[in-house]
Order: sequence, then C-alpha cells, then structure tokens
Amino acid sequence: MKMTKKCMVIFLSMTIALLTTVTSMMPVSAQTSSNIGLCAHCFTAYRENWSYVWGASSYGAVDCSGLIWSYNGVGGIRTDMLAASDEWGYVYNGIPNIHGLGLHHPGHVGVYVGSGMAIDAQSPSYGIGYGNAYSASWVEWFKIAGVSYPYQGWVLLNGESFYYENGQYLSNTSRTLDGVTYTFDGAGVSDIAPPASAYEETDYSAPVAEQPQYYEEPVYEEPSYYVEPSYEPEPSVVPEPSVQPQPSVQPEPSVQPQPSVVEQTSVAEVSKEESSKEESSKEESKKEESSKQESKKEESKAEEVSVAEEAEEVIELIAEYGYKDTDESKTVSAIQTRLYELGYLTSKATGEYDEQTVNAVMLFQNINELKATGIVDSKTYRILKSNKAESNFSILSNGSFDEGGALPVTALQTRLTELKYYYDEISGFYGEVTASAVRHFQKDNKVKATGIADVDTQLRIFSSKAKANPNAGSAVYGNSGSMITKMQKRLIELRYLSGIVSEKFDDATLEAVHAFQKASGFEETDMMTPAQLELLYSEKAVKSPDYDVLKYGYSGDDIVQLQSRLAVLKYYEGKTSGVYSNTVVEAVEKFQSDNNIEVTGKADAKTLDLIKTESQRETTHIGEELVLKTATISDDALAGIAKGKYDDISVNDTAKDDKLKSTIALSSVFVGASALAILFTKGINRKSKKAKKAKK
Repeated sequence: MKMTKKCMVIFLSMTIALLTTVTSMMPVSAQTSSNIGLCAHCFTAYRENWSYVWGASSYGAVDCSGLIWSYNGVGGIRTDMLAASDEWGYVYNGIPNIHGLGLHHPGHVGVYVGSGMAIDAQSPSYGIGYGNAYSASWVEWFKIAGVSYPYQGWVLLNGESFYYENGQYLSNTSRTLDGVTYTFDGAGVSDIAPPASAYEETDYSAPVAEQPQYYEEPVYEEPSYYVEPSYEPEPSVVPEPSVQPQPSVQPEPSVQPQPSVVEQTSVAEVSKEESSKEESSKEESKKEESSKQESKKEESKAEEVSVAEEAEEVIELIAEYGYKDTDESKTVSAIQTRLYELGYLTSKATGEYDEQTVNAVMLFQNINELKATGIVDSKTYRILKSNKAESNFSILSNGSFDEGGALPVTALQTRLTELKYYYDEISGFYGEVTASAVRHFQKDNKVKATGIADVDTQLRIFSSKAKANPNAGSAVYGNSGSMITKMQKRLIELRYLSGIVSEKFDDATLEAVHAFQKASGFEETDMMTPAQLELLYSEKAVKSPDYDVLKYGYSGDDIVQLQSRLAVLKYYEGKTSGVYSNTVVEAVEKFQSDNNIEVTGKADAKTLDLIKTESQRETTHIGEELVLKTATISDDALAGIAKGKYDDISVNDTAKDDKLKSTIALSSVFVGASALAILFTKGINRKSKKAKKAKK
C-alpha cells in the first residue's frame, strides 16, 4: 500500500511538470478591452451581417455608436464618443497606423480596422459596411475611451501579423527581431509569422450582454443629391453691335527751325541714305499694322458669327435624370463616357442617368461656366463633346488619397488595372506601386516618365483611345508591386537572390533575373515575360548553380538544419528560424576560424560536412549522458525519490527550446508510468503467491 502511494505521488508530480511545461508555451488571452479585440468584434458584426437598429447596442442589432459600445461597453459618452477621447486628429492629415481607432463625422462614428479600411453601422438599408476609410467623409480619428492600444510588440488580427513600435504598427519597412528579419508591406502585414508566444495579449471574447441604452442621438440622414429642376429654355441672346475702334488723331508735326542753304545742302548729302532707310522702315510698319488690323477684323467677325450662332441656337433637351439607353439610342452612355474621360465620373458608362450622373453633370456645368441644372441640354452637350471642355482632374502624386467622397485615386488605379499596368489592390492611396504603374504608362506613351499623374497624363489614361500595356503580365525593371514581391520570393527560394524582399524590381533583382534567364537558356533582358514567370514558379525551375553554398539571405529547411547543428556545437544561440541571418554568418565564421577553414561566412560543402561530423559526435556524447541520467531517474522513481530529478536532464543549456522541454517532460512521464506499471505488476504477483500459499 505504501509503495502504491509513492508511485502515485511520482506519477502526479510528473504530470504536473508536463502540464506546466506545455501551458508555458500557450498564448494567454487578455480579458481587457483591446484595440485588436474591438476590430475582431467589428469583423464579426460585418461577417454575420448584423442589423442596423437605431439606438440598439446588443449582439446582432446595433447603430453606429452601438457597434462600438456593444464591445465591453467602451466608448464613453454614446452621444459624443469623440469628446470622451483623450487623443484625436484630422483624417485629412492621415490616419495613424493603429487598429481600432474611432472615426467620426457629424452624426456618425465608425472603427478603423487598419490597412486603410473601416467598419461602421451605416443605416437600415446598408447595415454593417466595410470599405476604404479615405473614400468616406470621415473628419476626425480618435482613440476610443476604455480601449487599450499597444505600444510595442506583435499582435494578430484575422490571421495576419502586425508589429507595433512606438505606438503604431510598422509598414513599408523591415525589422530584425530575435535574429529573424521580418518585412512589412504597405498594409503593415508581416511576411513571416512570429512564434505564438510573441503576440501581445488580445481579447477575442464575445461582447458583454447588456441591455441597449436608448438615447436621443442625432439622426443621420443620407444627403439629398438631386432635386429635379423645372426646365426652361434660356432666352435668346441678341448680340449688341460691335463698336468699331475710332482712328487715333495724329498730332501735327512740330515746326523745326530751317537751316541755312549751306547747312541744307550738307544735311541733304549726309542724310540721304538715312532718309531712304527711314522711308523703307515706315513702309514695313504700315504693312505690319495693316496686317494686324485685318487679323483683328477677321477675329471680330468670327466672334460675331459665334455669338450669332449661339443666339440662334435652339436649346433642346438631350438627357436628364431617369433617362435610359435603348437599342436605338446610346446617348446616356455617350454622355457618361465623356464625363468619365474628363474625370467627372469615376466609373464607366451604365446607360442609366442616375444621381451620380446628375452630380457629375452639375460639376461639369459649374467648372465650364454653364448653368448648373444637372440636365444635359444641347449647349451642355456641345461643350462636353468639344476639345474646349475643362476637365476635373487634379494632380495626383505619391501620398495622394481619396477623401471627401471623391475617388480620384481609386478611379486611377482601376483604370490602370484595366490597361494592365497595375496589379495590386485598389486601395485609394497613391503609393510607390501606383507611381510605378503611372511611370510605366508614361514611358510606353512617350510622355516624360515622372510617376506623377498630372492632368495631361490622366487625360491620356482615361481616354477611350488609351492602349493597354504591350508587355501585360510581364515583370519589368523599375516596377513595384505584388507581382515583383512574388517573383523576388521565388528567386530567393531558388537561391538567385539573397536578402529580404524589397517589392521593387531594382538592380539586385535584375542581376538575379539575368542569372535565372541565363541558367534557363533565355536571353538576358530587363523583364520577365509571362512564359518565363510561369517557368519560374513551376517545379521545373532551374536552381541556382550556387544553391548548395549557403550564405546570407538564404532561407529553407537546410538553414534550419545548419542552425540546429551550430547550436549543438555552441556556436549559435538564436532561434531555428530557417533564415541565414547575420547571427548565422558570425557563427559560421567562428566555426571556420576554430577549424582552420577559410573564413568566408558562407557554408560551402567542406564547412557543412565538418559541421555535420562534429555535431553528430557531440550529439552521440550527449545521448550517452542522457541515457545514463534517464536510467538514474528510473532507479530513483522505483525508490520513490524521483521528484525533481528530471530537471537535471539538459542536452545543451545554451540551446534549450520548447521542443526539448516537451521531449524531456514526456520522457519523464513515460518513465514514471513504466515504473508504476512494474510496481503494480509486482504487487499482483505477490498477492497471487500469497493466495496460492493460503490454498495449500
């Protein structure tokens, strides 16, 4: 009985040790109201299509402030959440890289969920909306009262990893953390997920089940975009008679004193040539003046004719709100197409004269000094179709974004996508990828390649005569974007390119492309064609001739193996990230120096073979010690004194990791269980022998 109790004590202590080891590796969820938890809450509302109910703030039914308040009651004063905030700013200056910020415009609030996107409870008709934060009419951003925002560290949202530094998540940059280099794209998403233990504590719990608070919130009404005007033709304009310029009065010549006869003769002889020149000059001046007057007369007549034509023009209705194209007439589409080409519409023709078309027509009429009726009459139509029509384009460049309900950047990115110059997400933000696409278009269209979308460039881009990219689907030197990022990652896998992904087709990438093209039998050019890209991503892609010479920037399973072996030899103390970082370079250099190998920092065949041999020898030695210590623990377990002994097992104090802890803990449990089984077996045998003796 005593032996059984001892065995149970041993088994329970080992079980507790195992649970402690395992649970220490599990992330813990915080119960506070965090910005990530609020974003997750809003995504839940959007995905589950919660209803918009004015004044409600319960799960499944909310209004704009109720969406925020239904997450653990955060937000402060529901009727004025902005006033309850201790930090805010204007959206037109840019929204900080912080998840879970509040967004506000008079009578309405929403939540910024990062990457330029927002979620808000819009109206009974639209429910929960998810869209570009810069394309809406948000005025202020603010930190929501009751919500905690991270200052430093990793967070996880929708399966994507973000790293906060000084209170904002990083974007368009890279960082080396714990020996691993992470690259963050324009949306702030890391290309590599960190270990699970690295994430900040976040709250993904369901919202608090509170009764909705009803209050007098300002009613948010959709703006009225169009009031149909009564149409009255403009009165005919009778031109006033043009006033002819009166001839200028020539002054009488002043009387000069007459020279003497001798002086007259001398002057006449001396100035004979000069007088001739003056007369010739006067004749030329008269001819020039006469020509100018004739030109003015012709211009005046042309203006009179133009005014007369306008006066005689009969103003007719061409199209108005509610008109639709028919099989016989495509007038509405023609109007919308021209408005699109001039930048008044951000989407292509639908053939239906809707409110958006009315607004575009009114804007066109205002800019072109016409009466803003929203109706296309014959006069508006004539100017709209002419070369004199003023456009609505403004200069767009790096840093521009959609704001105030206008979508110029979105329209530009959409059009460049149609023309096969832009391959990334339609974000509404003019970054380097958009500038690269514009630069590519300008180059192909013989325009100065600045990457700035000026008025002339946009007129060319939106023209119905704009030609699509002749090298569509190709990755071209100088371009940026997701296509380049994907290509760079594959070139790194095949070991043609080392380092981190830059997202730009730069000189280093061009060198790697040339190496791949040469190895694959292609001509070395400044772009990768669709056929070459297809080969690059296939299993038939040729690896770099130096594939097996491991060096800085490489990644893969063989790097993991190298890091593990260097750790066994106590040259490497970092994590087995699978990335050949500067820490790995230093470890290889130290090993090469200690073993009289040329110090290069690169793990060639000779270096790898020696590292493998030495690590195997060290592992064998460690294994022998492990067996001896495990046997000792077994003996101690049988003697009932095994408590805490498993802590003595250590393969490498400087290279411990979670897997090793788990293995040792499981081994200890196995040993304990085995000991318990042996003891029970012995106990049963003893009872059996006693029973036999009793029968005898």
